[in-house]
Amino acid sequence: MLTQQDIIDFCNQHDYDIRESHNGRWIDQKCTPDVVWSISDFVLDYIDTVNECFTVKDIWQSEYAKQTIAETYSKPGTDERTAENEYDKVFSQPLSMLCYAGILKDVSETSRHLYIVENRDVLEYIARNDVYALRFLQCYIEKVLTDSGLIDVFNDFFENQDSAHFNAMKQAFIDFYHSYTPVKKDYEPKRIFTKVVNPLAFSRDKLGSEKGRMSKHKINRSDMMYNQDNFRDVYRDKPKDVTRQEWLATHPDIDRRDGYFEQMMSRSKRLLRDFTNQYRENISELTMFVDGQDDNNAPTQAHHIFPKNEFPEIMHYVENLIMLTPNQHYGYAHPNNNTHIVDLAAQKVLLIAKTYSIRQNLTSEVEEHIFEFCKFLQVLSVGWDDETVLEIAENDYNDIIHAINYHYVA
Repeated sequence: MLTQQDIIDFCNQHDYDIRESHNGRWIDQKCTPDVVWSISDFVLDYIDTVNECFTVKDIWQSEYAKQTIAETYSKPGTDERTAENEYDKVFSQPLSMLCYAGILKDVSETSRHLYIVENRDVLEYIARNDVYALRFLQCYIEKVLTDSGLIDVFNDFFENQDSAHFNAMKQAFIDFYHSYTPVKKDYEPKRIFTKVVNPLAFSRDKLGSEKGRMSKHKINRSDMMYNQDNFRDVYRDKPKDVTRQEWLATHPDIDRRDGYFEQMMSRSKRLLRDFTNQYRENISELTMFVDGQDDNNAPTQAHHIFPKNEFPEIMHYVENLIMLTPNQHYGYAHPNNNTHIVDLAAQKVLLIAKTYSIRQNLTSEVEEHIFEFCKFLQVLSVGWDDETVLEIAENDYNDIIHAINYHYVA
């Protein structure tokens, strides 16, 4: 399992100077963190189940993509002619970028692109979820701009957040494309520009680009996504006395994008399993962090602490998943093997175990940090329908334990 430093080292091994390559497709309009993550996931599934060589159409028409893509992006199915042009870009542009980055390799002897995976470890890193895809993009974009002699004008804007420096940066980017790539019109580099500046702005907590102009607010994660609507905030306006099911029933136009979360959930489960095997000696989190829960069996079950059918917006968070043995899963978390029942006393214990698991991970100098404290707070806030938990100070694990005890008073 690679770390962020491994991604930096990987990028540093490559010369991405566009003045030498003249490649204007090193990144493109559809190369957003969520799309790059999703396509990388499709590629891994394809090479593992079908063939090590693939074209854009192979990935586009793969069974996994067909099952997932329409719900993931609220678009027509991959076989629909009305979506053909859009899907061509959604699949081809990230693959071209991954090829330029040195993660894929084009082995075709014709103009028809035929790819193989050149660095599987980096591809697996990107395919974990859109957060890791974003981290890769930040490293990759900065390295390309540095190698190409463009980084200074971007840094000037981040240091001087005003329209004059924004316009100078944007024009320098357009002029660069005209000088060193086959792209001679303005509209393409203008569209690409936003995909370049915003990941860097987000990493620096700065203003970026919005609709071609300097943004009025600091760039947040949703600003960079292909899906820019508020599908993550479906329940934001839900009254406290209304259940989620009742809320959805009275709002039929709400699109929860369950497919998006389902795809990411599958990768999160794999990530947590691999992490448990590599760093935790394949011991369940319940056994490791709670006295009296010993079980020597392998933790094969990635259990949702807050059920995915009730809380789909956090189904993919590794902070809401906990590795259990089969006995712990079906005999403890779900009494009498009834997966439709959540034992609240067990849920409390699982959350305590998860708290200690996250603390060990985030304070460890050995383990790769796969959890985020703020995301655990989000999981608790959603699961308990309590926004006050979001006020817990960073890394205050004792306060989390107090909150857990408070919410499960007998």
